[in-house]
Amino acid sequence: MKIARTFHFHAAHRLPEHDGCCRRLHGHSYRLELVFAGTPRSPASGEPQSGFIADFGRIQTIVQQQLIDPYLDHHDLTESLPGLPYTSAEYLSAWIIGWCMRHLDNHPELAGARIRRARLWETEHSWADASRKDAERLGFDHA
Repeated sequence: MKIARTFHFHAAHRLPEHDGCCRRLHGHSYRLELVFAGTPRSPASGEPQSGFIADFGRIQTIVQQQLIDPYLDHHDLTESLPGLPYTSAEYLSAWIIGWCMRHLDNHPELAGARIRRARLWETEHSWADASRKDAERLGFDHA
């Protein structure tokens, strides 16, 4: 089964290789959707997260405090993301899922949920979608 949690953040970036206005510093109001997969814990287990793949509130707290606030929200992404060579939506979504693979897979607060996909909207009409394989192919799956 799959679950998803959506986040919002505001950030600036520049695309120096772009042949248009995006080569200059500019900003976006991003929307990020993280999709997790797993098996809900049995309601009969009596555990706090029984019946869930992972608790949405715990996902929100961990991602907000450990990813969004320190690296993404109100940052210049060109400067704030370690190991990211380019801040296009494609590279950003792959970097984000790589971060999630390293920090959220097997997280004790997330009951065994594993990240499957990161979809990042740069505008309300434009998004990039990255899978675990994309993060691995670009080398974002390890520190």
